[in-house]
Amino acid sequence: MTTKKPADVARIPQLALSLAPHRGVPTKPLRIMIMGIPNVGKSTLMNALLKKRVAKVGDEPAVTKTQQKLYLDKHTVLVDTPGLMWPKIEMDSDGMMLAASHAIGTNALIEEEVAFFLGDLLLERYPQLLTARYGFKTDGMDGIAVVENVASRRGFRVRGGEYDIEKAAHVLLHDYRTGALGRISLETPETRAVRIAAHEVEMAEKARIAAEKAAAKAEEAARGKRGT
Repeated sequence: MTTKKPADVARIPQLALSLAPHRGVPTKPLRIMIMGIPNVGKSTLMNALLKKRVAKVGDEPAVTKTQQKLYLDKHTVLVDTPGLMWPKIEMDSDGMMLAASHAIGTNALIEEEVAFFLGDLLLERYPQLLTARYGFKTDGMDGIAVVENVASRRGFRVRGGEYDIEKAAHVLLHDYRTGALGRISLETPETRAVRIAAHEVEMAEKARIAAEKAAAKAEEAARGKRGT
């Protein structure tokens, strides 16, 4: 489903009504709330449903500052909300994927690091899209090499002839965000399960090390008391 296809958008009210068939009358209007992480097109969807621009949109997080409520018709209310984020992002990879998708503002990240992460992920799952877009072979590359080759292909260099990594990183991220690289999913249920399992192992190891340090500290303190 995409907001670029009016027929897709037109299906949403009826699909929502099927979930709450007891609503959709003047005394009990159907309420449709549009929710999601920042900068995924919530306001764009609202505008498409209403067939006019009523919600401010922009290619950056946190454009919508407050909740907006508008009537689609006399039986249906639309509610657009500011982007929602988790109170704490446990895994670094989650933060990187959110940043790559522009759900996190540029002031909260180092764009080159995000581009290196994205490059590694694309090499693992979509190397053919990199070749199709930029014209280089991906054999033996890592994420840093991807950004360097984008710089080489686009002629991005700074004074002295070194690659302009900052500019190349921005181009790679922009091409991903705008769909110029093609249709890409940063994770699947399978890759998510693998990341969670690896994170649990890492957390268990950290907890084990912390417990050992705490036990050693307690034993040292006990020996000190016995010595006095």
